[in-house]
Amino acid sequence: AVPDLSGSGYRFMGGRLVATVHGPAVLYMYDDDHGTRLVMLTRPMATEQNTAMSPLAQGAINGFAWADHGMGYSLVGPPPAEALHPIADEARRQIAHDA
Repeated sequence: AVPDLSGSGYRFMGGRLVATVHGPAVLYMYDDDHGTRLVMLTRPMATEQNTAMSPLAQGAINGFAWADHGMGYSLVGPPPAEALHPIADEARRQIAHDA
């Protein structure tokens, strides 16, 4: 199921099936009332099939990534890490609940 991030102010815009070196992945896009967009990628993991959530940062983009039962997840966007962390926690909670 697609994580519902509306409680954090983000609407689901749509998704795409994308190719990765590890196989097919799903890319979900969300936006808020200010035009800020978040992207969540879900893909199979060849290694590191269960990892704790860890922060990511590259330039103006921040995010969090984790893996659970062979699936990898990352949530990225321009908000600061302290704003993204609770959103990533909520997405992880929903994914774990649906598993």
